[in-house]
Parts: sequence; C-alpha cells; structure tokens
Amino acid sequence: MSPTVTLNDLIQVRLAEIAEDAWDQHRVMRLGHGDGRVLEIGSAATWEMWTCHGQHGNGLCGEALVTSRQASVLLGLYRDDEPIPDPQIAPIEIELLDEGVGGFMSDALFHWSDVVAEYRKAQG
Repeated sequence: MSPTVTLNDLIQVRLAEIAEDAWDQHRVMRLGHGDGRVLEIGSAATWEMWTCHGQHGNGLCGEALVTSRQASVLLGLYRDDEPIPDPQIAPIEIELLDEGVGGFMSDALFHWSDVVAEYRKAQG
C-alpha cells in the first residue's frame, strides 16, 4: 500500500519551500504563528509573520515585514493593489498562501518603517 499524501501535506511542503527561498534570496525569515511582535498603528494591530535580516547599508535590518493585505488593514485601506506607493526600501515579491482564493498568489512584503511612514503621511 502506498502512503497517502493529503492536500495539507502539499500546502505545508510549499510553505516550507517558500520560506526557504525567501531566506536564500532575500534574507527574509518566516516566523511561527504567535512568535512575532504585535505591530500597532493607531487603533489597528497585526502580528509580525516575517522579519528582515537583510543588509540595507546600515547593518542587519531586523525590521518586521508585513504583507500587502496587512498594510492595507493597518492603513485603513480597502484595496490591496498598492498600499504603500513609494516605499523607501523596495518591497520583497513573494508567493503567499491566500486563504481568500484558496491557493498561492504573488504578494509583496513591506518593511514596517515604510508602513509607519505612510501612516504618518496620511495623518498629515
């Protein structure tokens, strides 16, 4: 009898591959659920799920990274296309599991400092 591979197994393998590629290519680390910091702006908050260990000219970064959807929610936007139009640090293109569509979709990870800067800009 051959072993059974479930859809959950395939998803877990793909998530592990994405996390490994993100580390190899961008020095971006995926954090386990609840292992990150709570990121707050105004009255909105989200969990840190990714962190940057890249070098942007000033040593190791160490900033939290948020997805486009998280950035939109934090900034009070209802669109996912471009929550931060002019980031200081280029967003990291990555493939993430999108539970809304039930599959993996291209997304972007934005540095926390860019989300905060966009929030301050919107506040005037």
